[in-house]
Amino acid sequence: MAYFDWHGEPGYFRDITRHFAPTAKLLDVGCGTGWIARHFPDYTGLDGSPDAVAQAQELGRDVQLGDADQPLPFDDGSFDGVVLKDLLEHVADPVAVVREALRVLRPGGLAFASSPDAQRWVWNDYTHRRPFTLKAFRLLFADQGFEVAKAGYESVMPGTSIVSARLPSHRRPAPLRAAAWLPIVRRNVWILGRRPA
Repeated sequence: MAYFDWHGEPGYFRDITRHFAPTAKLLDVGCGTGWIARHFPDYTGLDGSPDAVAQAQELGRDVQLGDADQPLPFDDGSFDGVVLKDLLEHVADPVAVVREALRVLRPGGLAFASSPDAQRWVWNDYTHRRPFTLKAFRLLFADQGFEVAKAGYESVMPGTSIVSARLPSHRRPAPLRAAAWLPIVRRNVWILGRRPA
């Protein structure tokens, strides 16, 4: 099983997609096979895995091969939204990636990002370079010019995706959302940033 095979559409996909209008022109950096394309007709994905890109293209998704540690191959202000889901813990320079996300967003555009909280389980994934605290995540985005619209924790406890997939909302249930604020719960930090108008 390839790394991207266990990073497909989560049962709680609405916790990500709800932040963007269905008509948004969306860029998904580190997209794997581009599952978000199922929800946005004007979708572009970028991933560094040739296998993931090939699989995405076989599914008819606009996913391009590219390195998130390099400048994004898009013009300034090209997108209404940028997704950096479970990406920033993998890159060499998260500051540069967040600056690039800001650059390719239109004024008023939104960026959603999530990344593992600074907990011991994070290091079980050999591809992780760093975890983030919620404060560090807020500062990372604010210092690069984003207005922080929302930020918080999300549960990534085993079974969260399965439970969420069974709900009509396709969101994490309220008890799991609340439990994620407890430091003993396996969680990610997440943020929604806006490029100033």
